[in-house]
Amino acid sequence: MSRAQIVVLITSLLVTGFVVEQVRRRRLAVEYSLIWIVAGLGMIFFSLWKNGIEYLAGLMGIYYAPSAIFVVFGVLVFVLCIHFSLAISKLSSNNRVLVQRVALLEDELSRVAVHHRNPTTENTGKGNL
Repeated sequence: MSRAQIVVLITSLLVTGFVVEQVRRRRLAVEYSLIWIVAGLGMIFFSLWKNGIEYLAGLMGIYYAPSAIFVVFGVLVFVLCIHFSLAISKLSSNNRVLVQRVALLEDELSRVAVHHRNPTTENTGKGNL
């Protein structure tokens, strides 16, 4: 094993271990960690397979094997961006719904407070519990 392979192997083991530890401590959600774990396992795989990058570059039609690493990481960054864009969109939609529900509850609470402060007002049927 070359020195570069050892460095990449140790780095990928540390990254994968860090991600798993963050999931274990509940600092990182499992659905967000899967991409990082797959990337770490891929790095481990290619650090153990000496000619793996050359083989991968040959499959992609790339003549300079280290360029294949940039292509793979570019695809990984693209997948991460799409994944996080979907997560942000979902959270934004959920946030909008929660704000609307809070506004309705605040309106109902103010109606109940007004009714309790002044019980002689005519009951309109709205906001009753």
